[in-house]
Amino acid sequence: MIFKDTMTEVPYNVFPINALVPKAETGVLSFLQKYPDYDGRDVTIAIFDSGVDPRAAGLETLCDGKSVKVIERFDCTGCGDVDVSRKVTANDSGFITGLSGRHLKLSAQMILNNNTANGEYHIGLKTFFDLSPTKVRENQLNAEKTRKWDKPNKTAIAEISRKINEFDMLNNESAKSLPWDKKLEKEDLEGTLELLNNYEKIYNDIKTTFDCILYSTSNGWRAVIDITEKVWKVGDLEHALHIGEYSKTHEIENVNDFLSISMNVHDEGNVLEIVGMCTSHGTHVASIASGNQASKDLNGIAPNAKIVSLTIGDGRLGSMETGTGLVRAIMKVMELCRDGRKIDVINMSYGEHSHWSNVGSSDECEGKKRRKKQNQYMSRIGELMSEVVNKYGVVWVASAGNHGPALSTIGTPPDIPVPSCIGVGAYVSPQMMEAEYTMREKLPANVYTWTSRDPCIDGGQGVTVCAPGGAITSVPQFTMTKSQLMNGTSMAAPHVAGAVALIISGLKQRQISYSPFSIKRAICATATKLNYVDVFAQGSGLLNVEKTFEHLAQFGKHLDNMVRFSVRCGISNTKGIYIRQRFLKKPFEYSVNIEPVFFNHTETAPKDKLNFNVRLNLVPSQPYVQCGAFLDLNYCTRSLVVKVDPSGLSPGVHTAVIQAFDTDCVEKGSLFEIPVTIVQPHVIDNEETRLYEPISHTTDGSFEFQPSTIKRDFILVPPGATWAVLRMRSTDKICGKDVGKFFVHTVQLLPKSSCRVLETMKLLTVNSENETTLAFKCQENNVVELCIAKYWSNFGSIHLKYSLEFHGIQATNPNASCVDYPADGNDDDDVTNNTCLTPAKVTNMGDIHATKSLRKAAQIVILHNLK
Repeated sequence: MIFKDTMTEVPYNVFPINALVPKAETGVLSFLQKYPDYDGRDVTIAIFDSGVDPRAAGLETLCDGKSVKVIERFDCTGCGDVDVSRKVTANDSGFITGLSGRHLKLSAQMILNNNTANGEYHIGLKTFFDLSPTKVRENQLNAEKTRKWDKPNKTAIAEISRKINEFDMLNNESAKSLPWDKKLEKEDLEGTLELLNNYEKIYNDIKTTFDCILYSTSNGWRAVIDITEKVWKVGDLEHALHIGEYSKTHEIENVNDFLSISMNVHDEGNVLEIVGMCTSHGTHVASIASGNQASKDLNGIAPNAKIVSLTIGDGRLGSMETGTGLVRAIMKVMELCRDGRKIDVINMSYGEHSHWSNVGSSDECEGKKRRKKQNQYMSRIGELMSEVVNKYGVVWVASAGNHGPALSTIGTPPDIPVPSCIGVGAYVSPQMMEAEYTMREKLPANVYTWTSRDPCIDGGQGVTVCAPGGAITSVPQFTMTKSQLMNGTSMAAPHVAGAVALIISGLKQRQISYSPFSIKRAICATATKLNYVDVFAQGSGLLNVEKTFEHLAQFGKHLDNMVRFSVRCGISNTKGIYIRQRFLKKPFEYSVNIEPVFFNHTETAPKDKLNFNVRLNLVPSQPYVQCGAFLDLNYCTRSLVVKVDPSGLSPGVHTAVIQAFDTDCVEKGSLFEIPVTIVQPHVIDNEETRLYEPISHTTDGSFEFQPSTIKRDFILVPPGATWAVLRMRSTDKICGKDVGKFFVHTVQLLPKSSCRVLETMKLLTVNSENETTLAFKCQENNVVELCIAKYWSNFGSIHLKYSLEFHGIQATNPNASCVDYPADGNDDDDVTNNTCLTPAKVTNMGDIHATKSLRKAAQIVILHNLK
């Protein structure tokens, strides 16, 4: 609605505040209006991330305004661990000596409350820069520099500058005519000034460690951190930082103006765990999932859900997650569940690419029993992730990754051996474009260009659904700002995690049974398929919260709600069928094993296993995929043969799925799916051409690109090729210097390697006046995907003409120390495979620089002529 100010007569619009933390797109707003009590109450979300700030806006309390929202905080990386196994007692004057050597005077509170035997205190030493985010470190250094360094340093600079001026006034002679002793004096003054100015630029605070003291009280452990620095060698703990165990006191204390911490105690008081935050990412994620803001329009998805913060990003490694941190976080979730503090949902907006999702030995160690066959191809971390879902009933939501738009760019997780995670892609709506990105006009809804794409490297489905992947919401206090815009699948995942919390909250209140398997199947069955969005980026479609809940309520009593179906394809036991590596001329047959597995199957009643039976109708979505129509499945493994005939398929990527429906209840949706992806490449006749030009139906050979338009070409790299050159130009003469912004992504998949091993990613601008080129490395006899996408926020339409030319150069003897010049002195540019040349004989030196094969100018090379 447009209003007019009576004073200025300037029209203005009401700010679309609802779109700052988008909820309408997935039906969250309508769900909460219909079920206001299903707001996440009695649900706990574990945030596997960089740490959550309990003091951030919206993360302080639940909707009652009293109960603490962030109920637990743990740093699982070991970054905050302090060895306090050494014990000391105070002397008669009430002093102890810390590990730093400082004499520390006990506070009255410490003396009064110490209940340990013999009045013992655990002592340790901690480098606090490990706990500080990069921004905080910069702020700390600047503050310390201003407080301690600037005044004396600037005073010294002013003093030496005064002396230089006095010297110049007393010695009017030129520098050449000064006597040698005066020259030395002047050089000394100028050198001192230069040194002081350099110190101004390279200042660094060497005081980065603090004494830590831990002692026991009747109300649990208390930690004291000596942050007093006024007197060297002496510390007064009356003015130190005193803090209790977070799980009991929920205390957060400020070390300085920038860094706030909490603490936990382990190993009977021998390990003090100090918990900080390595980035603002985790707080932003938690705010999307469960923020309880002053304005309901700015609330997170499940405002009444509790949060457990589990830090897996290591501050010592620039916030990178580690296997140790992830394993510790999973073990902590299991521990909390066993102790009766149930974790309902895990959100993991972290992850990387693994070289192969099905990795790990089948033996725990030599001499031990072999693991079960279903776990044979799983890594240890993959096993733990599956265990926390399959045994403890935790719904695991993970971001799919921001590594698109090429195919097979899903991160780990959700690309793990057992597809137990809900993988989420990033979606952007017109309302988000307007409110979050200040775009001058709304574009059609779509996924972000960079969101990762299916299939996984082993053919499985990594993207379950898509959800809004951007928000402006709370960040930690150390950022010195209330809220911030962040986007990515990292923001889409907590949207789904919060939505799952709403659903579980409603199911608990209605006492409807569920499992992580039934929730994931319901999400897939009810998602809104987006016909205008890349099929590889959206999974089953856009999340629909209300329909998911109604589906679970309708079919909650079905026995298969507590069952997952393990799908293993071919001899490698992959999660799907993926054919890509060559030109396909004949049909293929795959043996697919289907095995039902009960939730927490080791404790499932034998009669439930005996009585389990489901009769399935198997329905392929495409005619080139064939299998038997029916499968009678009991509680055992059944095999079926899937025939895939790609021989008649045109070049490009083709996707199909075999859906398994319960013949007694088809409306419930498929119980499991077998994904099939086929890549039929273009093949270049190496004897005739080295150039690939896509076939266009326009007269000028161009293709029209709108925002988010993607064009994929799959080419079998010719023999001998080692790199390729992409050439692009706009054919729109009227656009002139107006540019189109294109995301170019090339990927070749190598055996048991991640997509990042042989890829190129570039954001390029293209216009009609100049040709845009990109050279990239490639491997012969392997299919390369050339993916060109117009950036999602780049306005306008542009016609693009492009081609791909392959080149090859290899060293026949990289260690050669001499050069064999042609005897006849022939300088022909047409070089054959058998001609030995020096680099000086090659006409296109740019081609040589584009490959890493040529190390020295004196090496003998062979240039493979691909003409």
